[in-house]
Amino acid sequence: MIRTMELKDASAIQNINKESLRYDFPIQDTLEKLKIIQNLPNNQIYVYEKEEQVIGYIHLADYENTYHKSLKNILTLAVLPKKQGQGVASQLLEAGQNWAKKQGSAGIRLVSGFERKSAQKFYEAKGFRKRKDQINYIKWWG
Repeated sequence: MIRTMELKDASAIQNINKESLRYDFPIQDTLEKLKIIQNLPNNQIYVYEKEEQVIGYIHLADYENTYHKSLKNILTLAVLPKKQGQGVASQLLEAGQNWAKKQGSAGIRLVSGFERKSAQKFYEAKGFRKRKDQINYIKWWG
């Protein structure tokens, strides 16, 4: 079942991030981020729940710039490794795309790491096309 994220899903989301994406962000920090995201306009998180366990999720947000029409950005689409290959990501992606269309976006975009070859094959099979290679930079304060 796909539903909107609730704060009670923080532990499951933190575990999915750790197991599937290798992001070991502390649970308390995950909960605080979910509280912030939940109150942001034009952000949406859907979870996939099976047998009372959240096994995957998708997070989308606005992507606005000065050189093309409004898009939604998939910030995260992840499924527990032992639950992959069962159509969970496809259903989450469909839910996310439906939300994006209802919000009036012209399309949907995402960034995938060079090493995530299986994710890239998944997106290409779903009609996404590669636009360009990038290097992702970050600068932390302090």
